[in-house]
Amino acid sequence: MSKKSDAARLEAILDYIDDIERIILRHGSVQGALADMEGQYAILMCIQQIGETLNKIKSEEYRAVLPIKGAVDFRNVIVHNYDGINLSVAQLTIEQQIPELRKTIQNIMEHYNDQ
Repeated sequence: MSKKSDAARLEAILDYIDDIERIILRHGSVQGALADMEGQYAILMCIQQIGETLNKIKSEEYRAVLPIKGAVDFRNVIVHNYDGINLSVAQLTIEQQIPELRKTIQNIMEHYNDQ
């Protein structure tokens, strides 16, 4: 796999992050989106896809700075619904980790485009 393939994966993750932001905007807040069945399912699907896509990153350089383990672990909770999904954890993920992930990916993409 080339860094070009990884760049496409990172772009897809940014699209999922954009989708999460649109869903939240539609519901007025993270809490509102997670309280709504459709909003909750849509956001959780995006988070699941983020975990799936991060896990496919091949570049060791990228893997070293991306939160792959945490994203895959949360993806597994969503997919397998181990003891239910703690929406407080989902909210914290959306409010704290997702913005950090966006920044990290943007930094990687800027570095990639400079090469």
